[in-house]
Amino acid sequence: MFGAKTLMPNAALATLMALTPPDVAVEYSLSDENIGPLDWDRPADLVAVTGATLHADRIESLCRGFRERGLPVALGGTYATIEADRCRGLADFHFTGEAEHTWPRFLREWCAGKPQAVYEQREHVELSYSPAPDWSLIDAADYLSLNVQTSRGCPNRCDFCDAIQYAGRRYRTKSVAQVLAEVARAHSAGARSVFFSDDNFFGNRRFTEALLDALIEWNIQQTRPLSFAAQITVRIGDDVELLRRFADARFSTLFLGVETVRRASLAEVHKEHNLERPLLERIERISRHGIVPFLGLIVGFDHDDDDSFAELLDFVERSASPIAGISLLNAPPHTPLHDRLAAAGRLREQNFRGEWQLDTNVVPLKLDRRALLDGYWTLFQRIYQPDLFERRLRDWISGVDYFTERYVNKKFDPNQLLSLHRMVRYYLMGGPALRRLFIRSLCHARRTHPSLIRRVFTLLSQYRHFRDFVNRPLPIKP
Repeated sequence: MFGAKTLMPNAALATLMALTPPDVAVEYSLSDENIGPLDWDRPADLVAVTGATLHADRIESLCRGFRERGLPVALGGTYATIEADRCRGLADFHFTGEAEHTWPRFLREWCAGKPQAVYEQREHVELSYSPAPDWSLIDAADYLSLNVQTSRGCPNRCDFCDAIQYAGRRYRTKSVAQVLAEVARAHSAGARSVFFSDDNFFGNRRFTEALLDALIEWNIQQTRPLSFAAQITVRIGDDVELLRRFADARFSTLFLGVETVRRASLAEVHKEHNLERPLLERIERISRHGIVPFLGLIVGFDHDDDDSFAELLDFVERSASPIAGISLLNAPPHTPLHDRLAAAGRLREQNFRGEWQLDTNVVPLKLDRRALLDGYWTLFQRIYQPDLFERRLRDWISGVDYFTERYVNKKFDPNQLLSLHRMVRYYLMGGPALRRLFIRSLCHARRTHPSLIRRVFTLLSQYRHFRDFVNRPLPIKP
């Protein structure tokens, strides 16, 4: 079984393992090219491949390579579903839609020698049928986080988002008991952090409240408590009561789809709810609870012009959020944005490559392509200059005024020592600017509240990743 590259193991493959019927004798072997090289000659009777559009080229080479070696291939996942036409003929067995019902049926039919060529799940599955992923073939030490999914579907209607093409708009949740079982399984597998991989962790307030209460109760009982992160709407910044629960549950980061600060740009893609209330106030409330608001930004909207980049830089600086990711607007197939731009003749390529950070398939309206790419990369580099990052980090530390007292007696995890050593070496040996950033940030955290030291180490680790990413030539073809 082969998964797409990620900082987390592929939960889809682990879920397929857990879906294996007890009356079917199947032995699994897992290969992750993030961890080690692919062994094309590993003995197997069947190869299962999954991934997103971003991994299209690799998915196609895997399917072709194994079939040339005489091994049948089963292909499923978001790419196989959303881009079903492109995937037709790639594999011996093509799965579209969610796999909770089709994978067990396929295994029985395959073992009986009567498999079908196509397995289609048209209706969205109730998540009570979705088991906890089987992490028995992974080493949690190889990954930053293990992932847990609490829901599928998103009620929002952002024009550029293709998530609802796969998961739908109806917000479906697992039970709180299911989620706790998955969290406990990830913890037993050795995870130090869990990322909730929902498209929108805040689709139902009552469910979110009940889940947070259960996570708090479970986490405070652990000698090695977990930290959590999730993707969530900026509306969470309006709910102080829930934010306190997030802090008490030990959430370290909330990824926010801010996108842009221009109301006209948000309106054009039906995301006006981001500006229902002052955005900076929402972000400040999140930060006050010791949670890092990870800002997700997009450039390349039709209302963007030369001034957009300076506006976004000013916004990031005033937000005091240390971490921000910037993407280029893209139009995935079957989205309203794709249909609108296709009708206007403003798509650069027929096949969307799924790469939001390094390319765009959109022909810009008010900017030429070169100006858009240069402005994007310059903005990304500016945000992660050491002095600007340090200032935002210091402002974020100073703004925290809620410190949960539920984990004061918890022990340090010695498994983190190697990562800690590598990071300290990176900063102390990286030149005067990085040394100043490292030492002054930790000292400021200690003076403000000792519990923030751990969070600052995490942010410095993330900064290293982003700094290395942007401090290279523009990797986008003109």
